Amino acid sequence: MSQEELRIFVERFMHFMNLWTVYSDFLSGRYVPSVNSDDGHNESILSVQITLMFMLYAFFYSVVEDSQDALNGFRVWRERFPEEEHAIAAVERQVIPFRDRLRVFRNRLGFHGSRTRTHEADGLELFAAHTGDQIFQAMANFKSLGAALLAKANAEQGLPNPSHEQARLWIDAVAARAQRR
Repeated sequence: MSQEELRIFVERFMHFMNLWTVYSDFLSGRYVPSVNSDDGHNESILSVQITLMFMLYAFFYSVVEDSQDALNGFRVWRERFPEEEHAIAAVERQVIPFRDRLRVFRNRLGFHGSRTRTHEADGLELFAAHTGDQIFQAMANFKSLGAALLAKANAEQGLPNPSHEQARLWIDAVAARAQRR
C-alpha cells in the first residue's frame, strides 16, 4: 500500500466520521437544522433526516467498497496493521452481509440516483434484507476500529494519548463487540 492511498483513506475516513457526527447530533437533538417549507416543519425535518442517512450510508460504502480500484478500509487496515487481523475480520464479518446491497443503495439512491422508482426499488432492498440497527452497529464498529487503529499508530509514533496499552484495549473491545453481533 502506498502512503498516498493511506492518506486518502484517512481523509475519507475522517469525512465519514464527520458525517457520522452530524447524523448522530441530528438524531440526539444537538443539531437542529433550520429548514423552511410550506408543507410543515415535521416533514421538512424528516426530509433532512433521510438526506443525512442516505449520505452516511452511501459514504460508508465508499470506504468499504470491495473493488481493486476503490478504497477498502479493511484492505488498508490489513496492509498497515496485519497484526490486527482478528479485530479487522470481526468488523468485516458484520459488513459483508449487506455490502453488495449497500453498493446498490449508494448507486441508485445515495450518490448516483435513478430515473425511475422501479430502478430505485433495488436500492431500497437493503432495508428489506437488513435492519437499520444491524447496519448502524456495523458502521459504529467500523468507525470505532478505525479510530482505535489510528490511535495505535499515533502511540507507535510516541504520541502520549492514548497510550499503546489504551489503544490495544480499545481494539480488543471493538473486536469483542463485533463478534457478539
